[in-house]
Amino acid sequence: MCVEAPKKSGCEKSSCACGGHGRAGAPDPRTILALKFDAAPAHACACGGGRTCPRRYLALTGFALGAFLVLHLALNALALRPVAFQSAVSHTHALGGFLPVLEVGLIFIPLSIHLAFGLRTLRREKLKFGVEKHHHGSDLRHWLQRCTAVVLLAFILFHVAVLHRWFGGRFDPHDAFNSASHAVWQFWHGLPPGNMANLLFAQFYLLGIFAAVYHVTNGVATGAEVLGWAGSPAAQRRLWRACLVAAPVLLVVGLTAWYAFAVK
Repeated sequence: MCVEAPKKSGCEKSSCACGGHGRAGAPDPRTILALKFDAAPAHACACGGGRTCPRRYLALTGFALGAFLVLHLALNALALRPVAFQSAVSHTHALGGFLPVLEVGLIFIPLSIHLAFGLRTLRREKLKFGVEKHHHGSDLRHWLQRCTAVVLLAFILFHVAVLHRWFGGRFDPHDAFNSASHAVWQFWHGLPPGNMANLLFAQFYLLGIFAAVYHVTNGVATGAEVLGWAGSPAAQRRLWRACLVAAPVLLVVGLTAWYAFAVK
């Protein structure tokens, strides 16, 4: 239990189940539906309480989605060589009926959980700067994390609706490069790629890449703290520096993918 000192409480933000030095147990899936964001936080850590911090679910699903993003951008970067890109897509779709199972289990379920908890958190904290909640990193990092989440939500919905086959999207796995390039640069049929209307949609993809890179790399740094994987200040600083190095590398991969479809 936390013991209050004469001048300040020992229940500091870094001792919360959101991460830091706390010793919280693993998230219990049975508590997901019982979590309430409007009530005062009750954390399963040294601060007392028995509920698991919602940010632990965001962190766990965020790591899974971040791994998918890295793989997805790397695959798309192969479009610099359309033959290599087509080969990679063909190998992926050779999984047949097992591919939808992987998509649901490894992408759509984690994404749904991440969106549900993210939207509920955003509803509580909105886009206000400097919200005093249990979080890690500077107020600017925390605020940008929420801003990029909003951009990513709009981008993901647009991207999936335009390209994914489940929604009648334009992506054709048998003509992977041409169909993807046409969807990105010629969203409006009948208009040339350089038309302002089509350029706006192409730039939206660019904005989505920047938002995704920041959201993932900053999310890895803070998520590791939330899950207790980087408990000491020294470990947190090392992880943050590693993410600062990884961010431009991932951004270059993403920009390469974006550029590849522009040089058809």
